[in-house]
Amino acid sequence: MISPAPHNGTTLVLRRTFTASRQRVFRAWIEPKAVERWFRPRGMSVTVHSLDAREGGSFRFEIENGISIVGTYLTIVPPEKLVFTWSAEHPKGRDTIISLDFHDQGAMTEIVLTHEGLSDPEMRALVAGGWPSVLNALAELLSSSQIDF
Repeated sequence: MISPAPHNGTTLVLRRTFTASRQRVFRAWIEPKAVERWFRPRGMSVTVHSLDAREGGSFRFEIENGISIVGTYLTIVPPEKLVFTWSAEHPKGRDTIISLDFHDQGAMTEIVLTHEGLSDPEMRALVAGGWPSVLNALAELLSSSQIDF
């Protein structure tokens, strides 16, 4: 279940628990082949053009609708925390910050996803509509016995 937290209109906070180890959930966010399998906003496919998972490294994803997502890793503490910039390459795109905290719950892992710096409540609502579909796809991948990462 995805639980939204209180917000200030330009920050989105979601909590989601996955039936997988913290290490496995963390790796799903930094391994290109894994990201391509689950990062599917609203069901659209994504191509990972680059993903350099180190502090100062960057990534570039292209969604099938032609929008590219780019960012730079600011903090990487395996398997506890990821912080990176996030920007959609389109006229209304602007740098935002995503923080992921991975909480060990035995055989399960809770992620707290915080997306900060959204331009206004309307953009927050748009983003709030996309992240649940992405996290649902991640949950499906993590529950699959056919994971090769």
